[in-house]
Amino acid sequence: MRFLVVAILTLCLRDSASGAEKNGRRREYASQSSGQFQESGTFEMKSPNLNDEEFHSSHMPDYLQCDSCRAISYQMQEYLSKWESKISAVKEGKTILNEADYTDALEKCCSQSWDKHGIIELNGVKRLSGPGLETEDFMGVMMMNGPWPGRLFKMCQAYLGEFTEEDIYKEYRNNPDYLEDFLCFGKNGACTKHKKSQTAFKDEI
Repeated sequence: MRFLVVAILTLCLRDSASGAEKNGRRREYASQSSGQFQESGTFEMKSPNLNDEEFHSSHMPDYLQCDSCRAISYQMQEYLSKWESKISAVKEGKTILNEADYTDALEKCCSQSWDKHGIIELNGVKRLSGPGLETEDFMGVMMMNGPWPGRLFKMCQAYLGEFTEEDIYKEYRNNPDYLEDFLCFGKNGACTKHKKSQTAFKDEI
């Protein structure tokens, strides 16, 4: 019995440490994002200058993968929350969405226009801007439409294929405000795999 209690306690502490580590990475990234643009005292705002690959490729550039993942996870949270608010029993905490409902919510999320998202450039650093991202509050010239809606749609659909709608909804129910921890800051998440782009962002300012 004593061994079982110790094992359970060790497992709980390990899970807690893992969660704290992910939250720490997320806060560190958000802190860099919100502060670095303003550190130099002076700044240059201009329309983002994209090369041919950045503009014509069907894939999101590596340095925007983390921003894109965080924007998508925020939209998934919004759509799932909206769907739950439509059903009284779910809103009151008596039940959860059934498979058809959360699948519909996530599919609608991915197929939205993504027209509120775009690219801004400040001091030579290009970042995705839009709802759910701290960069939405930065002053700058935003490049909207173009390849960005299609790329966000493609990434969103890829997450549904990688994790399935059931996985995503379960994670949302576990932690409604931080779905990005699961999608973006996990072992193979976009923000974990592309730490180099975060470092470059910090160094270039």
